[in-house]
Amino acid sequence: MSDLHIVGVHGIWQGDTDTTRLTADWRAALTRGLTRHLGPHTTIPPMTVPHYSPAFTAPRRRLGAAKPTDHEPIGPNEEAFILETLAHYAPDAPVRAAADAPSTLGLGLPYLPRPVAAAIAGIDRESGRGTGALLVGAIRQVHKYLHHPDRAEQIRATVLDAFTTPGTRLAIAHSLGSVVVLDMILRGQIPPADGHGQGLATLVTCGSPLAWPTVRRGIGQEGRSLRLPDGIAWINLHARGDAIAQARGLASVAPDVHDVEVSNGLGEPHAATRYLDKEPIARTIAADGQ
Repeated sequence: MSDLHIVGVHGIWQGDTDTTRLTADWRAALTRGLTRHLGPHTTIPPMTVPHYSPAFTAPRRRLGAAKPTDHEPIGPNEEAFILETLAHYAPDAPVRAAADAPSTLGLGLPYLPRPVAAAIAGIDRESGRGTGALLVGAIRQVHKYLHHPDRAEQIRATVLDAFTTPGTRLAIAHSLGSVVVLDMILRGQIPPADGHGQGLATLVTCGSPLAWPTVRRGIGQEGRSLRLPDGIAWINLHARGDAIAQARGLASVAPDVHDVEVSNGLGEPHAATRYLDKEPIARTIAADGQ
Protein backbone atom coordinates (compact mmCIF):
# COMPACT_ATOMS: atom_id res chain seq x y z
CA MET A 1 0.00 0.00 0.00
CA SER A 2 2.27 2.77 -1.32
CA ASP A 3 4.41 4.51 1.32
CA LEU A 4 1.67 4.95 3.92
CA HIS A 5 2.73 4.81 7.54
CA ILE A 6 0.11 4.59 10.30
CA VAL A 7 0.47 6.03 13.78
CA GLY A 8 -1.70 4.56 16.53
CA VAL A 9 -2.25 6.45 19.76
CA HIS A 10 -3.37 4.25 22.61
CA GLY A 11 -5.70 5.06 25.47
CA ILE A 12 -5.89 4.36 29.17
CA TRP A 13 -4.55 1.41 31.20
CA GLN A 14 -1.49 0.57 29.14
CA GLY A 15 1.12 0.55 31.90
CA ASP A 16 2.23 -3.06 31.55
CA THR A 17 3.42 -3.04 27.93
CA ASP A 18 5.73 -1.16 25.55
CA THR A 19 5.83 0.23 22.01
CA THR A 20 6.86 -3.09 20.47
CA ARG A 21 4.03 -5.09 22.03
CA LEU A 22 1.43 -2.37 21.51
CA THR A 23 2.35 -2.10 17.84
CA ALA A 24 2.18 -5.89 17.44
CA ASP A 25 -1.24 -6.06 19.11
CA TRP A 26 -2.66 -3.25 16.98
CA ARG A 27 -1.17 -4.68 13.78
CA ALA A 28 -2.74 -8.06 14.52
CA ALA A 29 -6.19 -6.53 15.02
CA LEU A 30 -5.90 -4.35 11.91
CA THR A 31 -4.69 -7.33 9.86
CA ARG A 32 -7.75 -9.33 10.96
CA GLY A 33 -9.96 -6.52 9.75
CA LEU A 34 -8.14 -6.06 6.44
CA THR A 35 -8.20 -9.75 5.58
CA ARG A 36 -11.82 -10.19 6.70
CA HIS A 37 -13.20 -7.21 4.83
CA LEU A 38 -10.81 -6.76 1.89
CA GLY A 39 -9.50 -10.24 1.20
CA PRO A 40 -6.93 -12.71 2.56
CA HIS A 41 -3.98 -11.24 0.67
CA THR A 42 -4.38 -7.68 1.92
CA THR A 43 -1.43 -6.49 3.97
CA ILE A 44 -1.21 -3.68 6.48
CA PRO A 45 1.22 -0.80 5.92
CA PRO A 46 3.97 -0.13 8.49
CA MET A 47 2.75 1.38 11.72
CA THR A 48 3.91 2.57 15.12
CA VAL A 49 2.00 2.77 18.40
CA PRO A 50 4.19 4.83 20.73
CA HIS A 51 3.91 3.91 24.40
CA TYR A 52 3.37 7.04 26.49
CA SER A 53 2.08 5.51 29.74
CA PRO A 54 5.44 5.95 31.54
CA ALA A 55 4.51 9.66 31.70
CA PHE A 56 1.96 8.65 34.32
CA THR A 57 3.10 7.69 37.79
CA ALA A 58 4.10 4.04 37.84
CA PRO A 59 1.08 2.10 39.19
CA ARG A 60 1.16 -0.56 41.88
CA ARG A 61 0.05 -3.89 40.46
CA ARG A 62 -1.85 -6.64 42.21
CA LEU A 63 -1.07 -10.25 41.46
CA GLY A 64 -3.16 -11.30 38.48
CA ALA A 65 -4.56 -7.82 37.86
CA ALA A 66 -5.43 -7.29 34.21
CA LYS A 67 -5.13 -3.51 34.54
CA PRO A 68 -2.92 -1.39 36.79
CA THR A 69 -4.63 0.75 39.39
CA ASP A 70 -3.80 4.32 40.31
CA HIS A 71 -3.11 4.87 44.00
CA GLU A 72 -2.39 8.59 43.98
CA PRO A 73 -4.75 10.42 46.34
CA ILE A 74 -7.64 12.32 44.80
CA GLY A 75 -7.24 16.01 45.54
CA PRO A 76 -9.98 18.65 45.57
CA ASN A 77 -9.46 19.76 41.94
CA GLU A 78 -9.48 16.20 40.65
CA GLU A 79 -12.53 15.37 42.75
CA ALA A 80 -14.41 18.28 41.16
CA PHE A 81 -13.33 17.12 37.70
CA ILE A 82 -14.50 13.55 38.39
CA LEU A 83 -17.87 14.65 39.76
CA GLU A 84 -18.53 17.03 36.88
CA THR A 85 -17.67 14.34 34.34
CA LEU A 86 -19.83 11.73 36.06
CA ALA A 87 -22.71 14.21 36.15
CA HIS A 88 -22.52 14.37 32.36
CA TYR A 89 -23.44 10.66 32.38
CA ALA A 90 -26.19 10.70 34.97
CA PRO A 91 -27.05 14.10 36.44
CA ASP A 92 -29.41 12.56 38.98
CA ALA A 93 -27.28 9.50 39.82
CA PRO A 94 -25.82 10.49 43.23
CA VAL A 95 -29.19 10.23 44.95
CA ARG A 96 -28.01 8.22 47.95
CA ALA A 97 -26.67 10.36 50.79
CA ALA A 98 -22.89 10.64 50.60
CA ALA A 99 -22.59 9.63 54.24
CA ASP A 100 -24.14 6.27 53.40
CA ALA A 101 -21.86 5.56 50.44
CA PRO A 102 -18.80 3.32 50.66
CA SER A 103 -15.45 5.11 50.75
CA THR A 104 -13.45 2.55 48.75
CA LEU A 105 -13.93 0.64 45.53
CA GLY A 106 -12.84 -2.60 47.15
CA LEU A 107 -9.70 -4.61 47.88
CA GLY A 108 -6.57 -3.05 46.41
CA LEU A 109 -8.27 0.10 45.18
CA PRO A 110 -7.76 3.60 46.57
CA TYR A 111 -9.73 5.59 49.08
CA LEU A 112 -12.41 7.71 47.42
CA PRO A 113 -13.97 10.92 48.66
CA ARG A 114 -17.52 10.14 49.71
CA PRO A 115 -19.16 12.31 47.01
CA VAL A 116 -17.26 10.33 44.36
CA ALA A 117 -18.24 7.03 45.97
CA ALA A 118 -21.87 8.19 46.07
CA ALA A 119 -21.77 9.13 42.38
CA ILE A 120 -20.28 5.74 41.50
CA ALA A 121 -23.01 3.95 43.43
CA GLY A 122 -25.70 5.94 41.63
CA ILE A 123 -24.25 5.27 38.19
CA ASP A 124 -23.91 1.57 38.98
CA ARG A 125 -27.59 1.41 39.86
CA GLU A 126 -28.50 3.03 36.54
CA SER A 127 -25.93 1.49 34.21
CA GLY A 128 -24.79 -1.75 35.82
CA ARG A 129 -22.33 -2.79 38.48
CA GLY A 130 -18.75 -1.75 37.80
CA THR A 131 -19.60 1.04 35.36
CA GLY A 132 -18.84 3.81 37.84
CA ALA A 133 -15.44 2.42 38.79
CA LEU A 134 -14.56 1.95 35.11
CA LEU A 135 -15.45 5.55 34.41
CA VAL A 136 -13.52 6.91 37.38
CA GLY A 137 -10.38 5.03 36.31
CA ALA A 138 -10.63 6.55 32.84
CA ILE A 139 -11.52 10.01 34.13
CA ARG A 140 -8.47 10.05 36.42
CA GLN A 141 -6.07 9.39 33.55
CA VAL A 142 -7.76 11.99 31.38
CA HIS A 143 -7.43 14.47 34.25
CA LYS A 144 -3.72 13.70 34.55
CA TYR A 145 -3.23 14.55 30.89
CA LEU A 146 -5.29 17.73 30.98
CA HIS A 147 -4.15 19.14 34.32
CA HIS A 148 -0.54 18.03 34.76
CA PRO A 149 1.42 20.03 32.17
CA ASP A 150 4.72 18.22 32.64
CA ARG A 151 3.10 14.83 32.09
CA ALA A 152 1.14 16.11 29.11
CA GLU A 153 4.24 17.56 27.48
CA GLN A 154 6.06 14.25 27.90
CA ILE A 155 3.13 12.41 26.33
CA ARG A 156 2.97 14.79 23.38
CA ALA A 157 6.72 14.53 22.81
CA THR A 158 6.50 10.73 22.72
CA VAL A 159 3.59 10.75 20.29
CA LEU A 160 5.07 13.51 18.12
CA ASP A 161 8.22 11.48 17.54
CA ALA A 162 6.12 8.81 15.82
CA PHE A 163 4.51 11.42 13.55
CA THR A 164 7.89 12.39 12.13
CA THR A 165 8.06 9.09 10.23
CA PRO A 166 7.77 9.77 6.49
CA GLY A 167 4.40 8.79 4.97
CA THR A 168 2.40 9.33 8.17
CA ARG A 169 -0.95 10.33 6.69
CA LEU A 170 -3.27 8.25 8.87
CA ALA A 171 -3.66 8.30 12.65
CA ILE A 172 -5.86 5.94 14.64
CA ALA A 173 -6.50 7.16 18.18
CA HIS A 174 -8.30 5.22 20.90
CA SER A 175 -9.92 6.60 24.06
CA LEU A 176 -7.56 9.08 25.78
CA GLY A 177 -5.42 8.90 22.64
CA SER A 178 -8.13 10.80 20.76
CA VAL A 179 -7.82 13.65 23.27
CA VAL A 180 -4.04 13.68 22.91
CA VAL A 181 -4.10 13.76 19.10
CA LEU A 182 -6.82 16.40 18.83
CA ASP A 183 -4.97 18.55 21.35
CA MET A 184 -1.76 18.21 19.31
CA ILE A 185 -3.55 19.09 16.07
CA LEU A 186 -5.09 22.18 17.66
CA ARG A 187 -1.66 23.18 18.99
CA GLY A 188 -0.25 22.95 15.46
CA GLN A 189 2.09 20.09 16.38
CA ILE A 190 0.54 17.74 13.80
CA PRO A 191 0.08 19.55 10.47
CA PRO A 192 -2.76 18.72 8.05
CA ALA A 193 -2.17 17.17 4.63
CA ASP A 194 -0.67 19.63 2.17
CA GLY A 195 -1.73 17.94 -1.07
CA HIS A 196 1.77 16.64 -1.76
CA GLY A 197 1.69 13.53 0.40
CA GLN A 198 2.89 15.32 3.54
CA GLY A 199 0.91 15.85 6.74
CA LEU A 200 -2.06 14.11 8.31
CA ALA A 201 -4.87 13.31 5.88
CA THR A 202 -7.17 11.17 8.05
CA LEU A 203 -7.87 10.87 11.77
CA VAL A 204 -9.81 7.84 13.02
CA THR A 205 -10.98 8.05 16.62
CA CYS A 206 -12.41 5.10 18.56
CA GLY A 207 -14.17 5.02 21.92
CA SER A 208 -13.50 8.73 22.37
CA PRO A 209 -14.36 10.77 25.49
CA LEU A 210 -14.27 14.04 23.53
CA ALA A 211 -17.99 14.54 24.21
CA TRP A 212 -17.17 15.19 27.89
CA PRO A 213 -17.49 18.95 28.62
CA THR A 214 -14.58 18.64 31.05
CA VAL A 215 -12.35 17.41 28.22
CA ARG A 216 -13.35 20.17 25.82
CA ARG A 217 -12.67 22.76 28.50
CA GLY A 218 -9.29 21.15 29.21
CA ILE A 219 -8.13 21.52 25.61
CA GLY A 220 -9.43 25.07 25.35
CA GLN A 221 -12.55 24.28 23.33
CA GLU A 222 -15.31 24.94 25.84
CA GLY A 223 -18.41 26.28 24.14
CA ARG A 224 -16.98 25.61 20.68
CA SER A 225 -17.58 22.99 18.05
CA LEU A 226 -14.61 20.67 17.62
CA ARG A 227 -13.20 21.12 14.14
CA LEU A 228 -10.08 19.84 12.43
CA PRO A 229 -8.07 22.00 10.02
CA ASP A 230 -8.85 21.75 6.32
CA GLY A 231 -7.05 18.75 4.88
CA ILE A 232 -7.85 16.27 7.67
CA ALA A 233 -10.87 13.96 7.35
CA TRP A 234 -12.28 12.75 10.68
CA ILE A 235 -13.97 9.38 11.19
CA ASN A 236 -15.22 8.39 14.65
CA LEU A 237 -16.20 4.85 15.69
CA HIS A 238 -18.40 4.31 18.72
CA ALA A 239 -19.86 1.08 20.04
CA ARG A 240 -22.98 0.08 21.88
CA GLY A 241 -22.05 -0.62 25.49
CA ASP A 242 -18.88 1.48 25.43
CA ALA A 243 -19.33 3.59 28.55
CA ILE A 244 -16.33 5.85 27.85
CA ALA A 245 -17.84 6.92 24.51
CA GLN A 246 -21.34 6.88 26.05
CA ALA A 247 -22.36 4.53 23.22
CA ARG A 248 -22.88 7.50 20.93
CA GLY A 249 -20.94 9.53 18.42
CA LEU A 250 -19.35 12.97 18.42
CA ALA A 251 -21.56 14.75 15.89
CA SER A 252 -23.22 16.82 18.61
CA VAL A 253 -19.88 18.45 19.45
CA ALA A 254 -17.99 17.98 16.16
CA PRO A 255 -20.24 18.83 13.17
CA ASP A 256 -17.73 17.69 10.53
CA VAL A 257 -17.05 14.26 12.01
CA HIS A 258 -18.27 11.12 10.24
CA ASP A 259 -19.72 8.95 13.01
CA VAL A 260 -19.94 5.19 12.55
CA GLU A 261 -21.61 2.89 15.07
CA VAL A 262 -20.01 -0.56 15.36
CA SER A 263 -20.73 -3.64 17.42
CA ASN A 264 -17.93 -4.71 19.78
CA GLY A 265 -19.85 -7.39 21.62
CA LEU A 266 -20.66 -7.52 25.31
CA GLY A 267 -17.21 -8.20 26.72
CA GLU A 268 -14.97 -5.12 26.95
CA PRO A 269 -16.69 -3.07 24.25
CA HIS A 270 -14.23 -0.22 24.90
CA ALA A 271 -11.15 -2.32 24.09
CA ALA A 272 -8.99 -0.97 21.26
CA THR A 273 -8.66 -4.34 19.58
CA ARG A 274 -12.46 -4.61 19.35
CA TYR A 275 -12.54 -1.41 17.32
CA LEU A 276 -9.47 -1.97 15.17
CA ASP A 277 -10.76 -4.92 13.15
CA LYS A 278 -13.89 -3.15 11.96
CA GLU A 279 -14.65 -2.59 8.27
CA PRO A 280 -14.61 1.26 8.33
CA ILE A 281 -10.98 1.21 9.50
CA ALA A 282 -9.99 -1.43 6.94
CA ARG A 283 -11.47 0.59 4.11
CA THR A 284 -9.89 3.79 5.40
CA ILE A 285 -6.45 2.15 5.41
CA ALA A 286 -7.00 0.90 1.87
CA ALA A 287 -8.10 4.33 0.66
CA ASP A 288 -5.25 6.21 2.33
CA GLY A 289 -2.72 3.72 1.06
CA GLN A 290 -3.54 4.25 -2.60
